Amino acid sequence: MPIVSKYSNERVEKIINNLLNVLIEEETSTNLALMCLGNTVSHVINKQVPEQQRQKVCESFANALKQSIEK
Repeated sequence: MPIVSKYSNERVEKIINNLLNVLIEEETSTNLALMCLGNTVSHVINKQVPEQQRQKVCESFANALKQSIEK
């Protein structure tokens, strides 16, 4: 069964493209890009997720990331 998102593909793609454009404009290496994206994820979780839910959100995010690259 496919996962249905509450966000439109167009909105998701626009945000992804904006993030990628910044990384390209800054001429970031792979390591720097991953470090910046990782720090951004940490910031979002720490600022927007209640403390008691952070571990579960981190695990879900890590699992989704692994699944997305193990194709």
